[in-house]
Amino acid sequence: MHFAGNTILITGGSEGIGLEMARLLVRENTVIICGRGKDNLAKAKAELPMLVTEICDVTDEAQRNAFVERVLSTYPELNILVNNAGGRNVVDLTSGDGVIEALRSDTELNYHAPVSMCTRLLGHLRTRQSAAIVNITSGLVYIPKTAYPFYCAAKSALHSYTMSLRRELKGSDVRVFEVFMALVDTKFHKGGLPRSTRAISAEEAAVETLRGLARGKEDIYIGKSSLVRWLGFFAPDKGMGMVNRS
Repeated sequence: MHFAGNTILITGGSEGIGLEMARLLVRENTVIICGRGKDNLAKAKAELPMLVTEICDVTDEAQRNAFVERVLSTYPELNILVNNAGGRNVVDLTSGDGVIEALRSDTELNYHAPVSMCTRLLGHLRTRQSAAIVNITSGLVYIPKTAYPFYCAAKSALHSYTMSLRRELKGSDVRVFEVFMALVDTKFHKGGLPRSTRAISAEEAAVETLRGLARGKEDIYIGKSSLVRWLGFFAPDKGMGMVNRS
């Protein structure tokens, strides 16, 4: 994939990994980011004036549909979608407290929203040259973290959907990529990570992601996500222990 002259939409692009990707791409591409927070979007725009910023809660169907219509109307050259927006709820499955609410919230954000974005934009992307869909998942699709059961389940569903979509689009001009994120030091980890935890920075994650995309790798494993994958296959108990300590 060439990263020059594209029009790229990044969901959840106002902070964290999405913003770092936008920072790397915006000099040679038109980059549109969306997010829920006005303050974060304004801060991103002040830092990177060339960015196109849009307020949108991608879990809200009406907002999502209106956002897609605005983007296609204003930027018909759009050719790359990066489904980066994500988040998680900490929940104890045995307590019953907040379980159903967490299920709905995590599924809407991490599965329903990216699938809906793909579905709404796919017809347009099939008319564009050098078109691509990039779905951000996680090494946790192979070994779930107990405290984030529905985040892990939703990302696993997105992983399965991505494989199916890739097969359906085989031979077309739309390429489908999946990025398996490792442990990244962002606000995703509310309250921060333990000092002993080895997490990579959002900038490192963005650099690795774009490097993998530039090489044309359809499955891109960031940091130790590849190790988690193999542990999930061959030593799931050991992998569960490693993941749940982080």
